[in-house]
Amino acid sequence: MHRNRMNKLTDIVLGEAVVMLLARDDSLTATSVATRLEAMATGEADPARREAIMLALGEVQAELSRSRESRDATALAFDPSQPPGRGKKN
Repeated sequence: MHRNRMNKLTDIVLGEAVVMLLARDDSLTATSVATRLEAMATGEADPARREAIMLALGEVQAELSRSRESRDATALAFDPSQPPGRGKKN
């Protein structure tokens, strides 16, 4: 399948996962979207759609990982448990 068509299909299945969560009044988080995509992948018979679902899942998981890394870095930078003056001095 052409790259452009696969990108479109990936966007479609990601949108379907979000719509399913909204229709159920479930929380809309990266984790809930990833869980929904995993469920969609297990029941999908069409190889192209299954590939698109796995690509979408990879995108969501990568974003979740980046978000956690960013949050962890911020927490370390502003960690009140560290005594003042322990940083590098010029």
